[in-house]
Amino acid sequence: MYSYLRSRTRLWATAGIWGGLLLIAIDLYAAAVTYVPQYAVRNDFRLMYGAALVGLQHGYGHLYDLAAQQSAVQGLGPAFYWSPYLNPPPLAWLATPFTVLPFPAALIAWSVLLVGAAFLAWYLVAPGSRLVRLAYLAMWLGLFPVAFGLMVGQPVVLVAASVAAAWWLMERNRNVAAGLVLSLTVLKPQLALLVPACLLVAGRYRVFAAWFGASLVVGLVAVAMLGPDGLQRYREVLSLASGWESTRRYAVAGPLGLGPQTYVVEVLVTAVALVAAWRHRHGPAAVPIAAGIVASLLFTPYVGFQDFAMLMVAGWLVVRAQPSAFQVGLLIAGYALLELALVVLAVPILVAEAGLLISLLIMKPGLPTTVSPAVSGLQSRRWDSNPRPATYEAAALPAELRRRESS
Repeated sequence: MYSYLRSRTRLWATAGIWGGLLLIAIDLYAAAVTYVPQYAVRNDFRLMYGAALVGLQHGYGHLYDLAAQQSAVQGLGPAFYWSPYLNPPPLAWLATPFTVLPFPAALIAWSVLLVGAAFLAWYLVAPGSRLVRLAYLAMWLGLFPVAFGLMVGQPVVLVAASVAAAWWLMERNRNVAAGLVLSLTVLKPQLALLVPACLLVAGRYRVFAAWFGASLVVGLVAVAMLGPDGLQRYREVLSLASGWESTRRYAVAGPLGLGPQTYVVEVLVTAVALVAAWRHRHGPAAVPIAAGIVASLLFTPYVGFQDFAMLMVAGWLVVRAQPSAFQVGLLIAGYALLELALVVLAVPILVAEAGLLISLLIMKPGLPTTVSPAVSGLQSRRWDSNPRPATYEAAALPAELRRRESS
């Protein structure tokens, strides 16, 4: 039965396109009636823009000065609502060039950047034929956590694009470049916190080294620019945020609360992810990265509704690793749970995340990265977006195999 359903690729792809387009239409309606008219209150880019202004006008040592943040945001207009800027300094750095524009124009430019990042993440990672990839695109943009993140200006898709590009580069053996690109996750590090560690235990040493080196430089620059007072303010802001129900609602700390029980779960999640990555150390990077993404969302105490967009990238990577029937069912159920996250709330989603992570632990490892010329030729013919001519592949086969194929 599963084989029959799985063989109906065009049917499911068409259904996915129409379903995704319906969700996109609903999201566009919500944006038109709520999020666009109320951008002064509901778009989080105002906080990044305000933080960038604080850095320019008062120095980056005052980046987490709440009074300066409030003055900068409310100075944008009487309707602007302020709340503390909680993200790391690099996100404020990224927002700084946008301050040369008036806020409405800067918001449009920022939104274009986010939409471009969303398309890039899909283009690099989504598997399958053209029709299947179009279905994934519609479902990606239609998923409400993704659409919500775009509507409120959250940088989640920037992190998704960073991870997607790192995977794409690793597939082409450009490991140093992959590590450098992966360091862009510093914009919102909790969304991919365990991905570098999973890549390390999976044997991707050059990727990890490049990521670590670039991240270390960024961290040292941030510390130098903040100074002792700025660092203290940053710690106070993070401590303040740890008590907010809204930042813990979809995290493990939401239903479990803060305490030893949450720390035990975080240790278990980390261990499962690292063991899953180690078991796939001789294969492609898809499973270690997927394990790192899922584990990061289970590990971090700060998970926003829009952060679940990262799970779509993890799902595409799992699909590329030839998932089991159970995993396919879990991915479908997980998509439905994410679309209904405002109704079902955290617990079912956390259970689905845990199930996916455990399934990656017991998943059969894929083919090793270094394979025979014959298998390499067949793989390139199946997966490369720009495959080589068949005559080129035949030339790469051993003579004995060429004789068998011609007979």
